[in-house]
Amino acid sequence: MGDVYVTIQRKQDYIEAKWQGHITADNVVCAAQAFLEVLRKDPCAKFLNDKSEVTGEWQDANVWLQFEWLPQVLRAGLRYMAHVYSISMFSRLAARELEERITPQLSMKNFYERRLAEEWLLEQDDSVASRRAATA
Repeated sequence: MGDVYVTIQRKQDYIEAKWQGHITADNVVCAAQAFLEVLRKDPCAKFLNDKSEVTGEWQDANVWLQFEWLPQVLRAGLRYMAHVYSISMFSRLAARELEERITPQLSMKNFYERRLAEEWLLEQDDSVASRRAATA
């Protein structure tokens, strides 16, 4: 099937995860844990999750993401996630299901183009998210 690669890095205004290869639910869980560590060390309200170059089905990770990962990233300050769809239909279906599971607690949108995902993410107002979190 090939190797899986995910690079997680802090950009100026967001944290980015850039994926390549054929992914599974286990790969998603491992990367989500690594992302959480990055987020805890350097809090950021915005996350760009680019899966445009992957294949595979990772829907089995969604329950874990909803009930284990989501509460932790919210406590660490994450408020917005832009997700770039894969060409794989199964990956797109998993992303749509994840959006239904974690919205509205986390503002997540799926995109077919990275450029549009990044534009949306940069338009989101951190101060509004911080006020919303403080009153929750």
